[in-house]
Amino acid sequence: MGWKNKPTDFSTQLLKDGDDHIRKIASEMLQGVIMASPVMDGTFRSNHRVTVDTTTNKTVESTGNRSPIGTMDQTAFSDGVREILKARVGSCVYIQNNLPYALNLENGKSDQAPQGIYALTFHHVCEKYK
Repeated sequence: MGWKNKPTDFSTQLLKDGDDHIRKIASEMLQGVIMASPVMDGTFRSNHRVTVDTTTNKTVESTGNRSPIGTMDQTAFSDGVREILKARVGSCVYIQNNLPYALNLENGKSDQAPQGIYALTFHHVCEKYK
């Protein structure tokens, strides 16, 4: 009697499922921080940076986001997803905003985001997958 499904097939599928899961969660986090970002001229919303296993100090020179409040910045999202696709099980996905006033916004210095952006999104996504 032989194996119907080889153990190596199981482990390969397990790794694929894990990779898909980390990418799905990271994408939801990115979407959440973009949508939760306050918008004046859109610079903050377009400066969310995604990296895998390392951080970055980069910001985007921007004349602003043409996406009104409540809509997705498609460029920031698609650039981020392109990086997220590099993530594998065991990877650390960083989503950050390096603008000088980003910490003030995270600490509630905006009427549009009085409870912050990143921590609120993190909490929401954690609760979803609890």
